[in-house]
Amino acid sequence: MRKLGTTILSGMGLLLAGPALAHTGGDLSLSAGLLHPVTGIDHLLAMIGVGVLAAQRSTVDAWKLPAAFVTALAIGTFIGLSGGTVLNAEPGVLASLFVFGALIAAGTRVGLSAGLSVVALFGLLHGLAHGAEAAGATAVYLAAFLAAGAGLHGFGFALGRKVEVLTHGRLATGLVLGAGGLALAIT
Repeated sequence: MRKLGTTILSGMGLLLAGPALAHTGGDLSLSAGLLHPVTGIDHLLAMIGVGVLAAQRSTVDAWKLPAAFVTALAIGTFIGLSGGTVLNAEPGVLASLFVFGALIAAGTRVGLSAGLSVVALFGLLHGLAHGAEAAGATAVYLAAFLAAGAGLHGFGFALGRKVEVLTHGRLATGLVLGAGGLALAIT
């Protein structure tokens, strides 16, 4: 029970990590690309959530979810940079937190194909939201942005392997992620 409490407190700390929906603000440097995914709680939670989802899979399949997200994120970013927009990209980013939280709580009962489809869809929405803001971005900024996102997936994977062995760890992690989406939606 003590480990579960520590997990919940860690999750609540993530909720307080930074302002919601933090965006580039015109800074398109290498450091801005590296920091972008960690300076907005919506991005931070989503990227970690994908890693936690990956941790629930077999070793053979675990890499597929982060790869699908990063690939779709890159595609969405390039579409956004090209002027493509989706009116519901930002609400879709928040919805990803609810959905990822539910998938984490459900565990491996969700099929791999369905999980890949959902993760890729939300990766695309995250990319569209950020690509539209990153007009004029250099390849260095974009590579750093994608690399930082992949790093957060790795962190989420490690976290997911830890919470998987805790009684109710997966449920608590899913609830924290969903609570983060709710907190951002009402602010």
